[in-house]
Amino acid sequence: MKTMSAILAVTILIGSGAMARAGVVIDEQVTTTRGSEPPMVQTRQLFVQGHQEKMVSEHNSFVIDLDRGTMMLIDPKQKAYAEMPFPPQSQPSNPQQLGLNFQKTGKSSTVLNYGCEEYAGGSQSAMAAVKTTGCFSTSAPGAAEFTEFTKAMGAKLNEVHSVSGKVPSGIPLTMDSTRTVNTGFTMPGLSPEQTARLKQMLAKQGPQMTRTVVTKIATRSLPADTFTAPAGYERRDMAQPSGGAPASATVPPSGAKSPE
Repeated sequence: MKTMSAILAVTILIGSGAMARAGVVIDEQVTTTRGSEPPMVQTRQLFVQGHQEKMVSEHNSFVIDLDRGTMMLIDPKQKAYAEMPFPPQSQPSNPQQLGLNFQKTGKSSTVLNYGCEEYAGGSQSAMAAVKTTGCFSTSAPGAAEFTEFTKAMGAKLNEVHSVSGKVPSGIPLTMDSTRTVNTGFTMPGLSPEQTARLKQMLAKQGPQMTRTVVTKIATRSLPADTFTAPAGYERRDMAQPSGGAPASATVPPSGAKSPE
Protein backbone atom coordinates (compact mmCIF):
# COMPACT_ATOMS: atom_id res chain seq x y z
CA MET A 1 0.00 0.00 0.00
CA LYS A 2 2.85 2.37 0.88
CA THR A 3 4.47 1.61 -2.48
CA MET A 4 1.28 2.41 -4.36
CA SER A 5 0.86 5.62 -2.37
CA ALA A 6 4.43 6.63 -3.20
CA ILE A 7 3.88 5.95 -6.91
CA LEU A 8 0.64 7.95 -6.83
CA ALA A 9 2.35 10.86 -5.08
CA VAL A 10 5.18 10.91 -7.65
CA THR A 11 2.64 10.75 -10.49
CA ILE A 12 0.76 13.72 -9.05
CA LEU A 13 3.96 15.73 -8.62
CA ILE A 14 5.07 14.99 -12.19
CA GLY A 15 1.65 15.87 -13.54
CA SER A 16 1.57 19.11 -11.54
CA GLY A 17 5.00 20.06 -12.85
CA ALA A 18 3.93 19.43 -16.44
CA MET A 19 0.85 21.60 -15.95
CA ALA A 20 2.94 24.40 -14.46
CA ARG A 21 5.21 24.34 -17.51
CA ALA A 22 2.34 24.25 -20.00
CA GLY A 23 2.31 27.00 -22.59
CA VAL A 24 -0.68 28.98 -23.82
CA VAL A 25 -1.30 29.73 -27.51
CA ILE A 26 -3.91 32.40 -28.27
CA ASP A 27 -5.11 33.28 -31.78
CA GLU A 28 -6.59 36.76 -32.18
CA GLN A 29 -8.26 38.85 -34.86
CA VAL A 30 -7.55 42.57 -34.61
CA THR A 31 -9.69 45.13 -36.43
CA THR A 32 -8.42 48.72 -36.47
CA THR A 33 -10.34 51.74 -37.74
CA ARG A 34 -8.69 55.14 -38.08
CA GLY A 35 -10.99 58.07 -38.77
CA SER A 36 -12.78 57.63 -42.09
CA GLU A 37 -10.32 55.02 -43.39
CA PRO A 38 -11.62 51.50 -44.14
CA PRO A 39 -11.14 49.01 -41.29
CA MET A 40 -7.87 47.07 -41.32
CA VAL A 41 -8.16 43.44 -40.21
CA GLN A 42 -5.11 41.48 -39.06
CA THR A 43 -4.43 38.25 -37.21
CA ARG A 44 -1.81 37.51 -34.58
CA GLN A 45 -0.77 34.82 -32.13
CA LEU A 46 0.37 35.05 -28.53
CA PHE A 47 2.60 32.38 -27.00
CA VAL A 48 3.03 32.46 -23.23
CA GLN A 49 5.00 30.04 -21.11
CA GLY A 50 6.48 30.75 -17.72
CA HIS A 51 8.05 34.20 -17.78
CA GLN A 52 8.28 34.38 -21.57
CA GLU A 53 5.87 35.78 -24.14
CA LYS A 54 5.96 35.94 -27.93
CA MET A 55 3.55 37.95 -30.04
CA VAL A 56 3.54 37.07 -33.75
CA SER A 57 1.87 39.47 -36.19
CA GLU A 58 1.74 39.40 -39.98
CA HIS A 59 4.92 41.50 -40.23
CA ASN A 60 7.12 40.80 -37.21
CA SER A 61 7.37 39.19 -33.77
CA PHE A 62 7.99 40.47 -30.26
CA VAL A 63 9.58 38.29 -27.58
CA ILE A 64 9.74 39.29 -23.92
CA ASP A 65 11.85 37.27 -21.48
CA LEU A 66 11.30 38.54 -17.95
CA ASP A 67 13.99 36.34 -16.38
CA ARG A 68 16.66 37.57 -18.81
CA GLY A 69 15.28 41.10 -18.74
CA THR A 70 15.14 41.43 -22.53
CA MET A 71 12.71 42.35 -25.29
CA MET A 72 13.43 41.25 -28.85
CA LEU A 73 11.95 42.32 -32.18
CA ILE A 74 12.21 39.74 -34.98
CA ASP A 75 11.77 40.82 -38.62
CA PRO A 76 11.22 37.80 -40.90
CA LYS A 77 11.36 39.89 -44.08
CA GLN A 78 14.84 41.18 -43.28
CA LYS A 79 15.86 37.94 -41.51
CA ALA A 80 17.11 40.10 -38.67
CA TYR A 81 16.39 40.75 -35.02
CA ALA A 82 17.16 43.45 -32.47
CA GLU A 83 17.28 43.15 -28.70
CA MET A 84 16.95 45.71 -25.91
CA PRO A 85 16.67 45.60 -22.11
CA PHE A 86 13.28 45.03 -20.55
CA PRO A 87 11.79 47.03 -19.03
CA PRO A 88 13.17 49.81 -21.27
CA GLN A 89 14.73 52.57 -19.21
CA SER A 90 13.20 55.33 -21.33
CA GLN A 91 9.54 56.20 -21.11
CA PRO A 92 7.39 54.10 -23.47
CA SER A 93 6.13 55.80 -26.59
CA ASN A 94 2.54 55.17 -25.45
CA PRO A 95 2.63 55.85 -21.68
CA GLN A 96 -1.16 55.69 -21.44
CA GLN A 97 -0.84 51.92 -22.01
CA LEU A 98 0.60 51.62 -18.52
CA GLY A 99 -2.10 53.56 -16.67
CA LEU A 100 -5.32 51.72 -17.48
CA ASN A 101 -7.20 50.87 -14.28
CA PHE A 102 -10.03 48.45 -15.03
CA GLN A 103 -13.26 48.32 -13.03
CA LYS A 104 -15.95 45.64 -13.27
CA THR A 105 -19.06 46.81 -15.14
CA GLY A 106 -21.35 44.04 -13.91
CA LYS A 107 -21.87 42.66 -17.42
CA SER A 108 -20.83 39.21 -18.58
CA SER A 109 -20.65 37.34 -21.86
CA THR A 110 -19.61 34.07 -23.49
CA VAL A 111 -16.86 33.76 -26.11
CA LEU A 112 -15.76 30.41 -27.56
CA ASN A 113 -18.06 28.80 -24.93
CA TYR A 114 -16.04 30.38 -22.10
CA GLY A 115 -17.69 32.78 -19.70
CA CYS A 116 -16.08 36.18 -19.20
CA GLU A 117 -16.65 39.25 -17.02
CA GLU A 118 -16.63 42.73 -18.53
CA TYR A 119 -14.28 45.42 -17.21
CA ALA A 120 -13.80 49.00 -18.38
CA GLY A 121 -10.81 51.29 -17.95
CA GLY A 122 -9.28 54.45 -19.27
CA SER A 123 -6.29 56.74 -19.07
CA GLN A 124 -5.08 60.02 -20.42
CA SER A 125 -1.76 61.51 -21.42
CA ALA A 126 -0.87 64.92 -22.79
CA MET A 127 -1.25 63.63 -26.34
CA ALA A 128 -4.23 61.26 -26.18
CA ALA A 129 -6.98 59.67 -24.13
CA VAL A 130 -7.72 55.94 -24.18
CA LYS A 131 -10.92 54.13 -23.20
CA THR A 132 -10.94 50.33 -23.14
CA THR A 133 -13.51 47.64 -22.43
CA GLY A 134 -12.53 43.98 -22.13
CA CYS A 135 -14.18 40.69 -21.26
CA PHE A 136 -11.81 38.60 -19.11
CA SER A 137 -12.16 34.85 -18.60
CA THR A 138 -10.63 32.89 -15.73
CA SER A 139 -12.11 29.60 -16.99
CA ALA A 140 -10.53 29.60 -20.46
CA PRO A 141 -7.59 27.18 -20.97
CA GLY A 142 -4.31 28.70 -19.80
CA ALA A 143 -5.96 31.56 -17.90
CA ALA A 144 -3.88 30.92 -14.76
CA GLU A 145 -0.60 30.79 -16.73
CA PHE A 146 -1.51 33.92 -18.68
CA THR A 147 -2.38 35.76 -15.47
CA GLU A 148 0.88 34.72 -13.83
CA PHE A 149 2.92 36.11 -16.73
CA THR A 150 0.95 39.36 -16.74
CA LYS A 151 1.43 39.72 -13.00
CA ALA A 152 5.19 39.17 -13.30
CA MET A 153 5.42 41.65 -16.19
CA GLY A 154 3.51 44.27 -14.24
CA ALA A 155 5.93 43.89 -11.34
CA LYS A 156 8.89 44.37 -13.71
CA LEU A 157 7.38 47.47 -15.27
CA ASN A 158 6.57 48.90 -11.85
CA GLU A 159 10.24 48.74 -10.93
CA VAL A 160 11.03 51.33 -13.61
CA HIS A 161 7.87 53.20 -14.53
CA SER A 162 5.74 53.11 -11.36
CA VAL A 163 2.83 51.43 -13.11
CA SER A 164 -0.40 52.20 -11.26
CA GLY A 165 -2.90 50.56 -13.59
CA LYS A 166 -4.39 47.14 -12.89
CA VAL A 167 -5.93 44.59 -15.21
CA PRO A 168 -8.21 41.74 -14.10
CA SER A 169 -7.05 38.17 -13.83
CA GLY A 170 -7.75 35.93 -16.81
CA ILE A 171 -7.48 36.11 -20.58
CA PRO A 172 -9.21 39.03 -22.35
CA LEU A 173 -11.40 37.23 -24.89
CA THR A 174 -12.55 40.54 -26.37
CA MET A 175 -11.01 44.00 -26.09
CA ASP A 176 -12.41 47.24 -27.49
CA SER A 177 -10.20 50.32 -27.30
CA THR A 178 -10.72 53.89 -28.51
CA ARG A 179 -7.80 56.32 -28.67
CA THR A 180 -8.64 60.00 -29.13
CA VAL A 181 -5.88 62.48 -29.89
CA ASN A 182 -5.71 65.78 -28.01
CA THR A 183 -5.84 68.29 -30.88
CA GLY A 184 -4.38 70.98 -28.61
CA PHE A 185 -1.22 68.99 -27.94
CA THR A 186 2.05 70.87 -28.53
CA MET A 187 5.73 70.01 -28.24
CA PRO A 188 8.34 72.29 -26.69
CA GLY A 189 10.90 73.81 -29.02
CA LEU A 190 8.71 73.96 -32.11
CA SER A 191 8.49 77.12 -34.16
CA PRO A 192 5.06 78.78 -34.61
CA GLU A 193 4.88 77.34 -38.13
CA GLN A 194 5.74 73.83 -36.92
CA THR A 195 3.22 74.11 -34.10
CA ALA A 196 0.51 75.13 -36.56
CA ARG A 197 1.33 72.18 -38.83
CA LEU A 198 1.26 69.78 -35.88
CA LYS A 199 -2.15 71.03 -34.76
CA GLN A 200 -3.44 70.77 -38.30
CA MET A 201 -2.20 67.20 -38.57
CA LEU A 202 -3.75 66.23 -35.23
CA ALA A 203 -7.05 67.84 -36.18
CA LYS A 204 -7.28 65.52 -39.19
CA GLN A 205 -6.86 62.42 -37.06
CA GLY A 206 -10.14 60.96 -35.95
CA PRO A 207 -10.46 58.46 -33.11
CA GLN A 208 -8.61 55.19 -33.58
CA MET A 209 -10.77 52.21 -32.63
CA THR A 210 -9.33 48.74 -32.14
CA ARG A 211 -11.31 45.57 -31.53
CA THR A 212 -9.47 42.38 -30.58
CA VAL A 213 -11.31 39.05 -30.48
CA VAL A 214 -9.82 35.71 -29.44
CA THR A 215 -10.62 33.08 -32.08
CA LYS A 216 -8.81 30.08 -30.58
CA ILE A 217 -7.07 29.06 -27.34
CA ALA A 218 -4.89 26.00 -26.78
CA THR A 219 -2.47 24.80 -24.11
CA ARG A 220 0.63 22.75 -24.86
CA SER A 221 4.27 22.59 -23.91
CA LEU A 222 6.22 25.02 -26.08
CA PRO A 223 9.80 24.26 -27.19
CA ALA A 224 12.53 26.62 -25.98
CA ASP A 225 13.23 27.92 -29.49
CA THR A 226 9.73 29.43 -29.57
CA PHE A 227 11.21 32.37 -27.71
CA THR A 228 14.53 32.72 -29.56
CA ALA A 229 15.53 34.28 -32.88
CA PRO A 230 15.53 31.78 -35.77
CA ALA A 231 18.88 30.31 -36.75
CA GLY A 232 20.72 32.37 -39.33
CA TYR A 233 19.01 35.67 -38.48
CA GLU A 234 21.33 38.69 -38.25
CA ARG A 235 21.48 40.61 -35.00
CA ARG A 236 21.20 44.38 -35.45
CA ASP A 237 21.52 47.36 -33.17
CA MET A 238 18.14 48.63 -32.00
CA ALA A 239 19.45 52.19 -32.12
CA GLN A 240 20.44 51.84 -35.79
CA PRO A 241 17.63 49.85 -37.41
CA SER A 242 17.50 48.56 -40.94
CA GLY A 243 14.42 47.45 -42.79
CA GLY A 244 11.57 46.87 -40.37
CA ALA A 245 13.44 47.14 -37.06
CA PRO A 246 12.32 50.28 -35.21
CA ALA A 247 14.53 52.37 -32.99
CA SER A 248 12.13 51.85 -30.10
CA ALA A 249 9.43 49.36 -29.31
CA THR A 250 6.21 49.53 -27.38
CA VAL A 251 5.14 46.94 -24.86
CA PRO A 252 2.83 44.29 -26.32
CA PRO A 253 -0.69 44.74 -24.97
CA SER A 254 -1.02 41.66 -22.86
CA GLY A 255 1.73 42.62 -20.47
CA ALA A 256 1.24 46.28 -19.89
CA LYS A 257 -0.40 46.08 -16.47
CA SER A 258 -0.55 44.09 -13.26
CA PRO A 259 -3.46 41.77 -12.50
CA GLU A 260 -5.63 42.35 -9.45
